[in-house]
Amino acid sequence: MNYKVDQVITNEDRHNLIDLYNSIDPNIAHQDYNLYNIDKRILTNLSKIDKKYLNIIKKIEAYAQKETYSHYFVMYHEGSYTKMHTDNDDDIGLTIVTLVDTVDLVGGETLALVPAELKEKKEGYQKGDDHKGRVVPRVIRMDVGDSVIYDRSLLHGVAQLEKGKRLVLVSWFKK
Repeated sequence: MNYKVDQVITNEDRHNLIDLYNSIDPNIAHQDYNLYNIDKRILTNLSKIDKKYLNIIKKIEAYAQKETYSHYFVMYHEGSYTKMHTDNDDDIGLTIVTLVDTVDLVGGETLALVPAELKEKKEGYQKGDDHKGRVVPRVIRMDVGDSVIYDRSLLHGVAQLEKGKRLVLVSWFKK
């Protein structure tokens, strides 16, 4: 599996996640490993959060069908980005990133490097070798409320935001 985009949560869940994000103290980072100029708010001690929030987290965990590693919010704003990377290969088996909200967003697209799709040769010439083993960058199209699901081997990142805000919930699951 390279990746897939799916609806894991409802619109009501999405609004509740915004409330949950706003209830956690800001944690501004110039750099947090592959993340740059972001606000990262980690969900710790899930047993102490309100049941309406916990039910959303449990919905995402049920979708993953794997043991949870961690959940955290990332707020991107102008200048924020995530460099291309794979997730922690030693521990992480599956990642679900839910696009919780955007405000006046320009840039900030989810990016992935995926195998080139080979099309049948049409008319015309070919210079160079064929496309076997090649990867190409792809923008992963997501609407607010969508989740992108991928395994640890996907090379992915987030394009630098030119304007606006982008809030995601990142959910990591163990191998």
